[in-house]
Amino acid sequence: MTDLVPSTPRRLWATASGDSSRQVLTCAAAAAQVLLPTFYGPRFRGGDAPPNVIQPAAFSFTIWFPIFASSIAFAIHQARGSARSQDIWRAAGWPLAGAFAAAGIWAPLARSGRSWSAQAALAALAVLAEAGRRRIAQAERKDQLSTAQVAAVAPAAGMLAAWGQAACGVNLAAVLVAKDLVPAGPKASTAGAALLAALGALGTSAVAAPERSTVSSRFYAGTLLWAFAGVMMGQRRRSRSAVTTAAGAALTMLAVAAGKR
Repeated sequence: MTDLVPSTPRRLWATASGDSSRQVLTCAAAAAQVLLPTFYGPRFRGGDAPPNVIQPAAFSFTIWFPIFASSIAFAIHQARGSARSQDIWRAAGWPLAGAFAAAGIWAPLARSGRSWSAQAALAALAVLAEAGRRRIAQAERKDQLSTAQVAAVAPAAGMLAAWGQAACGVNLAAVLVAKDLVPAGPKASTAGAALLAALGALGTSAVAAPERSTVSSRFYAGTLLWAFAGVMMGQRRRSRSAVTTAAGAALTMLAVAAGKR
């Protein structure tokens, strides 16, 4: 008889992992992603700024505005009662909620100077957003999503995955130099170029994948190209290797995408 009654831990887990909890947590995480970086993000003064290894130009950070807007739009869409038990949100909702939360958590960690913890938050952001994006892209390719569902989630998933990966690489390059794990100068430039090349490999694999024609993948590719353009502009007067590598990665992505049509 007692086996028919769920234990307290099981009841708690069922509640925490349920559809309603996912909806609430997604909304809270999307709000945190917007509010924490906006009001409690890092503020650098003079020598406190992280080393500029492959930092993109300032204009490229405007990508956060459409990321914030699309994330909030997705959170509102999936919070509707009719969306509570939809399979796609069960599959992709949790990783996207985690990515939103990681973006929010990054801000106070970076502001307090916890470099490695902030880097871990960016890594979690990149991995979780990419997991969500791939699930969305696969569902798109199989025609499992309505037009409204694609419009609600594809921009947020695609942009956040690409920019999360770019931010992870840019921040890691700065942390390695700041912590003296890589000396400033030629070795730092080499490390930065290697990280850009790795980012380009990720982008190329995405545009070569079967899901390349999906809306979420196009947002991903466009955002990554925007990041490479930002690096080229930001490093044009200080790092030829960064500009060359970023340009090569962008051109490779475009060539592979054009060749797959």
